[in-house]
Amino acid sequence: MSKKEMLVYRFERVVNAPIDVVFEYVDNDEKVKLWNTMIVENIYESEEDARMGKPGTKFKSVQKFDNKTFTVDCVMTEYDPPYKIVLHSESKEGISISRYFLSREYNSTRLVVEASLIPRNFLYKFTAKIFGKAAGFVFNEQFENLVRLIEEELDEAY
Repeated sequence: MSKKEMLVYRFERVVNAPIDVVFEYVDNDEKVKLWNTMIVENIYESEEDARMGKPGTKFKSVQKFDNKTFTVDCVMTEYDPPYKIVLHSESKEGISISRYFLSREYNSTRLVVEASLIPRNFLYKFTAKIFGKAAGFVFNEQFENLVRLIEEELDEAY
């Protein structure tokens, strides 16, 4: 993490599921939309980019938050299945960085998600500090949905 980068959210859980299953739920757009109510769609530059994750893949993420829909330009900067995905998004506020780290833990998976911001100026830095905790509640709800969905799906399968 660079000096200018601010960690605004961190989620860590051990998910009672194999790493490949958990990775599928953070990597596959259709599965992400099952647990993340803020994602409307991701629009890729090509059909190949939509199918294959790789560093440098660019897409537009259409998101909805409080009845407002907005589009964010994203680039996948790191992709190491099933262990890591790092995405950078640029907006007028600065650069947002989302990191997904997965590791095997016996028959389960440790999932760590971090959201950081490199604010464009002091105002956005101040705003991020003030609203960071509120955003954490929203993010927490999404990632708790993820864990619940995966564990329920596996319970039904067995």
